[in-house]
Amino acid sequence: MSVSKKYEGWLASGFYNGLKNFSTPLFGLLSTMLLARRALTVEENGVWGLFLTVTAFIDTIRQGLIKNSLVKFINYSESHEHTDVLSAAFYLNAVITIVIAVLLFFFNVQIATWLKMPGLAPMMHTYEIGLLLLIPFMHFESIIYGKLLYKGLFWTYLVRQGVPLLLIAILYYSNNHITLNLLVWLFNLGILFSAIVAYFTVKSSLSHSLVYSKKWVSKIWHFGKFAFGTGLSNMAFRNADQFLLSSILGNKILNAYQNMALRIINLADTPSQVLADILFPKSSKSDTSNNPERIKYYYEKTVGATLSFVLPAVIFIILFPKLFLAVLCGSKYYGAAPYLQLASISVVFLAFIKYYGVIIDSTGKPAVNCLTTTIIALIQIGLCIFFIKNFALMGAAYALLITHVIGFIMTQYILRRSFNINFLNCFKYAFDFYPELFKIVLEKIGFKPKLVKQHATEE
Repeated sequence: MSVSKKYEGWLASGFYNGLKNFSTPLFGLLSTMLLARRALTVEENGVWGLFLTVTAFIDTIRQGLIKNSLVKFINYSESHEHTDVLSAAFYLNAVITIVIAVLLFFFNVQIATWLKMPGLAPMMHTYEIGLLLLIPFMHFESIIYGKLLYKGLFWTYLVRQGVPLLLIAILYYSNNHITLNLLVWLFNLGILFSAIVAYFTVKSSLSHSLVYSKKWVSKIWHFGKFAFGTGLSNMAFRNADQFLLSSILGNKILNAYQNMALRIINLADTPSQVLADILFPKSSKSDTSNNPERIKYYYEKTVGATLSFVLPAVIFIILFPKLFLAVLCGSKYYGAAPYLQLASISVVFLAFIKYYGVIIDSTGKPAVNCLTTTIIALIQIGLCIFFIKNFALMGAAYALLITHVIGFIMTQYILRRSFNINFLNCFKYAFDFYPELFKIVLEKIGFKPKLVKQHATEE
């Protein structure tokens, strides 16, 4: 069997999803470059970065409650039950989003005060409109994931990121003043247009009718409540350093440094998100979730493929941090270099931890994932409070890295006991992937070597 045939399913699924997950941080970087170089001051960039963190926090909470549940049950249920599943997910999505919007309306000033960023309050008011637009967007997006329509997913996110970027570029090059609140309006427009694109992507899969099924509302809620706890803990784990840096020190410049560094790190983390979105639907299928050997193979192979991209990226960041910062935002952000170097190492451990959550959730153990992620998040919060008070920005990096190491040890112990997963095999897959990738490229351009090593067929 040719190498390209062996990986055909993964490559086909990964191509458009990879484009989507690469274009999202790339467009974020491009908009950041425009804003950081002339449109916003360093202090304003600190506020804007924190706004994006808050909105990502809210989005992850909503997705934890609904998206993972919908993807799992669309793949696990019979086709005649899909209308009930989709309707139940929509009802829960709408109720949860409206509750969050109401809470933001009444408490946005208190949130901004706690973060010592008063400029956030009016921005959160404007974002409430975008939050309501996310109701249809997330419903369509979840169906796209459930149906594995990655081409449509790519176009949806291209519009969501591309519309704000295009408008920012127009304002930038026409020398118009860009305010923080205007940026939020552009952010909302991206959600609106992408929801329209997502609708046309899944139009044929919609029943255009809503039915209330107590059974499926209960099932999705029962699964989603653990995913909600996991999402909340995961965001605390991933973002506690940003929130606490702002709350403890109240220094917008340090927040801006951190924001710029994390944008570079997120780009390095892109491969893990690409493959995670593919792995969850695959491992959610009933014939896989009950097969420990297949779960072991999927996990080790997916982490290995991720590491093959992540390891070189992290090495380059450690060696040339100022080069990345110079390209992204200019020399005035060089103060972020030490933080960038140390924090980038966490991306390696994050690959193992992220796929742990995917596997545990997809095999029907969301409570276990919720518990372990909550423990890791509490450790992160405690370490952040101690290290930020004593070491400022670098303290956030120390806390981030130590927590990732602890999380890695915890999750690998559970995976070893549950599925006999050996993390060393992930590195073997990582290094094996380079010659495989080279052979795939040769085959795609029409070059066929005389001897191609035969591999056993693997899904």
